[in-house]
Amino acid sequence: MKKPVIAVFAILLVAALLLLTDGSPEKRSFEITSASINFDKTEATITVNYEFPKLMKLYILFIGSKDIEPKLEDIFSNFDYQILKIAPDKAIVRVTNVSRIENGYYIHDSREFGDTINTIIIYTPDSPRPIQYLNRNLNATPDIFYRT
Repeated sequence: MKKPVIAVFAILLVAALLLLTDGSPEKRSFEITSASINFDKTEATITVNYEFPKLMKLYILFIGSKDIEPKLEDIFSNFDYQILKIAPDKAIVRVTNVSRIENGYYIHDSREFGDTINTIIIYTPDSPRPIQYLNRNLNATPDIFYRT
């Protein structure tokens, strides 16, 4: 009696998952939609926002967000970094030694990402307004300088 119940449950689960995908095949990875970089002296905190296909959202909800970490490691492979938090829609990463001080200015030389990022918003300590790079599919941070 238990085997037919399990089989029916499995069929219903597969049918529900097919409804979530709208009948279209989806990528197994996710897209980095934006990143905000908040510079602080020679370090920076980067908030990476991402989107998942519907089916993967369900997977992350049930299994957890540990599968996001390898993609973050690829993106920040050219940085000294520490992943502070991984959430279903964003990750917070602390990077060190991304800027150097010279003549009273912090200078950040461009660093490549391991993937493209559609939008980057940069906050510096010396400016009340962020610098926005919108819809550019950037594969590196821009060169920038800021005061202490």
